Amino acid sequence: MREFIEESGQASDLADLVESFERAIRRLNFEHYSFSYCVAKPNSGAASQPEHRVLALNYPSHWVEHYRDQDYFRRDPVIRHARATVAPYQWTELPVQCDRELLVLQEASDAGLREGLAIPIHEPWGRVFLATLATKQAQTSQRAADAQVQIQAHVLAVIFHSRYSALCGAQAQDPLIGLTPRESECLGWVAQGKSSWDIGQLMAVSEHTVNFHLKNAMRKFDTASRVTAAVRAASLGLIELP
Repeated sequence: MREFIEESGQASDLADLVESFERAIRRLNFEHYSFSYCVAKPNSGAASQPEHRVLALNYPSHWVEHYRDQDYFRRDPVIRHARATVAPYQWTELPVQCDRELLVLQEASDAGLREGLAIPIHEPWGRVFLATLATKQAQTSQRAADAQVQIQAHVLAVIFHSRYSALCGAQAQDPLIGLTPRESECLGWVAQGKSSWDIGQLMAVSEHTVNFHLKNAMRKFDTASRVTAAVRAASLGLIELP
């Protein structure tokens, strides 16, 4: 994690940033990645925003060509679900709504993308940044379901998104934010992949109290994600990431 933080901070362009990210996800046993943007509400009339824009990926070339030829982004359940949640999710967890969506997942598996983890990051103005990690190893499914791995992947994606936004000049300056000692401690544990219950045990407080402090911290950073709050706190030097 620290290695990626340092490398991402030194990245001068998207190619450098993607290369560092690929090394980081391989340590989590994922071989493939994709970064894209989609609109939160398709057909909303926002003419200036394309419905789906890919920034970078290293999926098998034959699958990418087939995906584009078939216009699969319009029936891809991974993209559809990203619009409705802020939490990471496995492809195998997706509630498939029709046979066409199931076909996309089946053909992705046939192309060598047997398991995937998606991390949506909702931006203002109706955009969703979507990072997906995938593997050809079926046995990695249990690994992808591991809470610690999902937290680490989420942190990596948030750092990537933050650094990419900065490189593009789109990242607004964070206002001066002050955290209470309890808020800082809770966010520090979040960065280490701990649940509210775990944090409560470590701090000898109730789960309700932990959630209270985390909600206050999330409000200060104007985010619905505790992981995003932890990463932003770390970028301001308010906490240390593991």
